[in-house]
Amino acid sequence: MDFIYILKLTDRYQDPNNWEEETNQILDQHWYYLVDLHAKGIMQLVGRTSYSPGHKDLLGIAVFTTDDEVKAKDIMNNDPCVIHGVMTATVHPFNLSLIAGRPYSP
Repeated sequence: MDFIYILKLTDRYQDPNNWEEETNQILDQHWYYLVDLHAKGIMQLVGRTSYSPGHKDLLGIAVFTTDDEVKAKDIMNNDPCVIHGVMTATVHPFNLSLIAGRPYSP
């Protein structure tokens, strides 16, 4: 099954002046967590809107494949940014429909 989790900075981190070295380290851990899931074939697509912190539409998305919603929530909740309260996240079942490089199949 495919899922998507949507990440948003918590209120504190909407202001870049509140970012500390520890925040940057957590963001690095977040990135490498996603890279590791991608290398394992779990994470299908990762990206974010191109807005700066503080913009109301800044968000990240992670589209991934796992067995069920329980495992999907585990993947989301084990994201370092979620663990450390830098970001909030919500997970949803998701249907990947059209993917570049893959033929359309009804």
